[in-house]
Amino acid sequence: MQSFWGEILATLSALSFAMFNVVITRTSSSRGDKGVLFSVLVTIGFSLALFVILEAGRIEIAPTRATGAGLAFFAFAGLSAMVFGRTLVFESVRRLGATRGSAVKRLNPFFSVLLAAVFLSEPVTCFDLAGLVAIAFAFAILFRSSLRPDHSATGRAGPTAYLIGAGAAFAYAVSYIARKSGLDLMDAPAFGTFVSALSGFLAFATLAVVSKRYRAMFRGLFHNIDRNVMAAAIFVSMGQILMFAALAHEDVSTVVMISSMEIFFSIFLSTFVFRLEPRPGTAILFSAGLAIVGVFLVAAS
Repeated sequence: MQSFWGEILATLSALSFAMFNVVITRTSSSRGDKGVLFSVLVTIGFSLALFVILEAGRIEIAPTRATGAGLAFFAFAGLSAMVFGRTLVFESVRRLGATRGSAVKRLNPFFSVLLAAVFLSEPVTCFDLAGLVAIAFAFAILFRSSLRPDHSATGRAGPTAYLIGAGAAFAYAVSYIARKSGLDLMDAPAFGTFVSALSGFLAFATLAVVSKRYRAMFRGLFHNIDRNVMAAAIFVSMGQILMFAALAHEDVSTVVMISSMEIFFSIFLSTFVFRLEPRPGTAILFSAGLAIVGVFLVAAS
């Protein structure tokens, strides 16, 4: 069982993100920033508690060069995932819905492979290239369908929403590379998540010094919370922590492959369990399936 911990954690992360996709679509009437800043605060609390319970007595944080580099990678991952990724994914899923939003997030491995090749000098195989083409084509199908006037049942899923989703996927791909690099230096997923979330929160605080919008976010941090915002914050925090833990046990490609199940969880939950969305059309299902094939090709390399 211990050898499958990475796969188990990645599956639970996919389920948590699927629940987040379902819940966040119901926060359109929520006030303020719709829970982005509050979700970062929840992640800080969860990860700190897990660090104290699971890791504090196991790891030693010594003032070495490796520790400093690990902390820097975790902090950079936090800026990418918590500030850019989380802000964009909240907006993307809210506009696209759970099914389309999770399908667009399959661009993660597309960006991850390219970034790993550029910054980590990892080779790009024929399987990688085939997978990247499949993922890119899947996104093109979704984007093209968004140009049709009668595409969106909610009237909100235009081309801009897909570009926002692509930006979120890129930001999370950057964070995956940084997280894995940090975990290679410090085997402490909960602590790494805490550092990442804290750096994201401090970045928001810095922006609040110069921006009225972000100052309003802090003033309304605990005033604009409803049950949907609370649930979204919990699920996205759980998904983030579980993803971090999965990366400590498995390669990025394996974790990304398993995380692709998020789209199937999202379709099942939003369509058949909570009945928040109509059954997805042929184009969406074909695009989702093509993206999954692309992810498997990348993982097979």
